Amino acid sequence: MEALIRELIPHAPQWGLFVAPEIPEARLRGALADYAQGVAPHEVLALYDATLMGTGRDGAVFLRDRFVFQNLDLEPPQTVRYEDLVGVELKRRLLGGRRIVLQVNRGRATFTLSMDFSGRPKAAPYVARFLQEAMLRAPSAPEAPATQTDREAVQAVLQQLLETGKLSRRDYERLLEVLRSG
Repeated sequence: MEALIRELIPHAPQWGLFVAPEIPEARLRGALADYAQGVAPHEVLALYDATLMGTGRDGAVFLRDRFVFQNLDLEPPQTVRYEDLVGVELKRRLLGGRRIVLQVNRGRATFTLSMDFSGRPKAAPYVARFLQEAMLRAPSAPEAPATQTDREAVQAVLQQLLETGKLSRRDYERLLEVLRSG
């Protein structure tokens, strides 16, 4: 993702876009303290600062495997893995603003999130293009056949773990026994 970020997200401070290693320390601290708590500074590959005052307290941080964003202080922060994206659409807002509508799939649930670019609409097309490409290039989990039961799916994963050496034969047999008795 690092190469993709460098290719598709410009370092454009006038639009609130910053690419490592040129992310201003104060903006990065603001983002990490406000909405991206738990993210280490060295993990951040790019930052979108949605604030007009340059505090970094609203916007997004982009990492290798995911991104974290918050539109307003009143909204909870959102963390989205690139592999969970199933749709990215750039939309215009009234009065010239922009937003990116994200379709996110986690397990058996798909839901919609929206990233607001009202304050800095020129950044939106670059972020949308990056997220579209990240969605297409992210590794995805193999789809289970629609006719497979949950028990069969668990058994298939256990078999895969056994074959790759991540599970011993003894543990495999014990887990199968638990699965059959449950």
